[in-house]
Amino acid sequence: MKSLVIALIISTSALFANGGAGGFDMMQLIPFGLLIVIFYFLLIRPQQKKAKVHQEMLKALHRGDHVVTAGGILGTVDKVSDNEISLEIANNVKIRVVKATVTEVLAKTRPVAETAKSAPAPKMSKASDPVKKLAVSKAKPAVKPVEKKATKPAPKKKQKSKK
Repeated sequence: MKSLVIALIISTSALFANGGAGGFDMMQLIPFGLLIVIFYFLLIRPQQKKAKVHQEMLKALHRGDHVVTAGGILGTVDKVSDNEISLEIANNVKIRVVKATVTEVLAKTRPVAETAKSAPAPKMSKASDPVKKLAVSKAKPAVKPVEKKATKPAPKKKQKSKK
């Protein structure tokens, strides 16, 4: 232990052997400054832009919009409040979710007039339902089985018999 303390004292005295002119140099901060600039332009700024677009999307939610939540729930917006929305995920099945969990709007509708808010949302036909279109577009196309062509059997070689 004693030798370790002596080695530490000798090494520190060797560092300041030039009279203690070790001082602070501004050039030491340049790499840190460059890292901060790189992080800002590659990570922080794009994330802020993405968050701003998400907030604008949430503000533009209206009754009748078809949305996808972060949990993967597909539904139609039934009611919008400050922090929550009510989604209709099936006929007469409504759930409340936090507004911030909406990740994507599949189909936008025009804002509902104040007088028509009490009327139920019009039902969409199966052909124009964007949720079903999404499911169909992600399904793999049917692959035709490859038919093998009939080939003629190779002619048999005649063997010479030994007599």
